[in-house]
Amino acid sequence: MNHQLAERIALTAALFLMATTALAQAVPPAPQPTEAQEAEAEEFDSPPPLLMGDATQSLLAWQRSGEIASRTPRPIAGSVASRSYERYIKSFEHPIPEQLGSTVTKSKGGGGASSGGR
Repeated sequence: MNHQLAERIALTAALFLMATTALAQAVPPAPQPTEAQEAEAEEFDSPPPLLMGDATQSLLAWQRSGEIASRTPRPIAGSVASRSYERYIKSFEHPIPEQLGSTVTKSKGGGGASSGGR
């Protein structure tokens, strides 16, 4: 059994080597840019660096635009919506259990995040 495994590994390695060699020969080298192309590329400035929150603001704007929204409507049946809302309202009738209380601690000073625990 070990001999068969060794043969399979050797065959796989040989096939991999042959495939990568064939691919390396088949892909032509990338053309080198001319001096004019390099000078033209230097004329254009790279885009300004992203600032903190730019990506989030872009994603929120994209969401607001509706550009990526599904075209398939997914309405919620009235009876289901009513029961969900009733369950939500009923959840306020019970106090939050002690073990699920807030872990936020009040401190003096800056507005840093707290690593509070139980």
